[in-house]
This record gives sequence, structure tokens and C-alpha cells, in this order.
Amino acid sequence: MPDDEHLVRRPGSHVSAAFRGGVCVIRWGSGPDGDLAGDLRAELDFCRQSGATDIVLDVDSGTTLGGAEVVALQEAAESFHRAGGELVVAVEDATARTVLTQAGLVPPPLPHPAVEIAAGDEPIALPAKPSWEHEFTFAASTDALPTARRRVTAFAEVAGLHGPGLFELSVAVAEALANALLHGSPHGADDDIRVRFFCYDDEVAVEVADGGGGLDATPIRAPEASQSSGRGIHFMRALCDAVQFTCGPLGTQVLLVKRRS
Repeated sequence: MPDDEHLVRRPGSHVSAAFRGGVCVIRWGSGPDGDLAGDLRAELDFCRQSGATDIVLDVDSGTTLGGAEVVALQEAAESFHRAGGELVVAVEDATARTVLTQAGLVPPPLPHPAVEIAAGDEPIALPAKPSWEHEFTFAASTDALPTARRRVTAFAEVAGLHGPGLFELSVAVAEALANALLHGSPHGADDDIRVRFFCYDDEVAVEVADGGGGLDATPIRAPEASQSSGRGIHFMRALCDAVQFTCGPLGTQVLLVKRRS
């Protein structure tokens, strides 16, 4: 697998690929010349041959989608799905989203994150409609956590987070995933953890949900300095611009919000 700095761009191509911690991020720019469908297939094949199963396709708002490009994406999505991975298309243009939704490449809008919250939390007010969003689930096992974190980090980078903000969100997400595994997955790998990613104009939001017994109603506060564990929630609050817990008998949802500076 190429390292995080690996970048491939052929002369004249409007498509380039880079690796971010095991996730292949393909950037699809606009331009009237060249074989866009061919370039797209080449980059998708390159990522697959390099060992990537999860790919995030970042589509520029000025890109025109034609039938050949849509077919290339459908073929790639089916291939990655058979291999146990995902092709996630991040596109903010409304027309392009409609085309991709009709082709089954972009899911329809997800329900807005739940608003029932834990004691001591304030409701988070997010815009009613994200620019784009994605949902995935994975078996609650320790081995699956790094891949889930890398996937969310790749989404956040595509959404415009960089530098310290990207790192801070990645750490907060890692803590939320670890909590869901430790406290919300009593049956181990037989349980599922659900992750939803939302990209807005000025911020991104990540919701991590488990199906365990849920946290109790006690307000969630920072741990004492002498405590050797229980700092994950404190880290989430310190590293994100807003954090909201939804707790109940069917499990816990944590919503992490990070502004794009």
C-alpha cells in the first residue's frame, strides 16, 4: 500500500488519487478536454491494485457527469462491494447528486441526527440539509476500528478539514468509536456500530451509534486528575466544537461537530 503522501496525476488528466491512511481519495476535477471516463477508470484501478478497498471520490462542483462516467462508477462500486469495501462519492452539486442518486451511487438524504440528549448537554443546532452525507456500519471488533476511523478522516479531509482540525476530529472520532465498542457492544463482533458523516457549508458532523445498554442519565463531566480511565468523553469535548450524547435503553449516539476554519 502506498504511504499517505503518495499522489498520482497523469499529464492532461483531471483525476488524481492519493492515499490517506489506507483510504484512497480520488479527486475528480472539471475540464472539457481528455477522456474523463478513461482517466476515472484508470485511477480506480490503480487504487484497487494498490490494495485499497475503501475509496472516497471527491467530485468538483464544476464537473459534468456523462453516461460513460456514471457507468464507470457503477462498475467500480460493484467491484469494491464484492471485495467487502465501499466507494463513497462526495459531491455537493445538486444536479450531480440527483444523477448519482438515480444511478444508486449516492444514497438519498438521511434522517437528521436524533435530538433527545443526555442530561447536562445542550441541543446542537445543525443546518436542516447537509451538502452531502454518508452512512456505514461495521462489526464491533477491535480490528475494525482503525479502518472506520481512517474512513471518517478521509471524509473530513474531502469536506475541507485540514491540519490540526483534521487531526483533532480524527482523535475525537477514535474515542467515540472505542467507547461504542467498549460500552455499547455487549456481544462483541455480533453487534454493529453505525457511523453517519454530514458535510455542511461551515462544519462537519459525525454521529457514532451503538446498540448497547446506553449511558446513564448522570451529567457527563471531565474526569478527576487521578482517574486512569474514562477520559474519552473529555477528549471529545476538548477537541470538538460541539458534542451531544443521545442516551437510552437501546444504546447511545454521540454527535461530534467540528467547524471548518
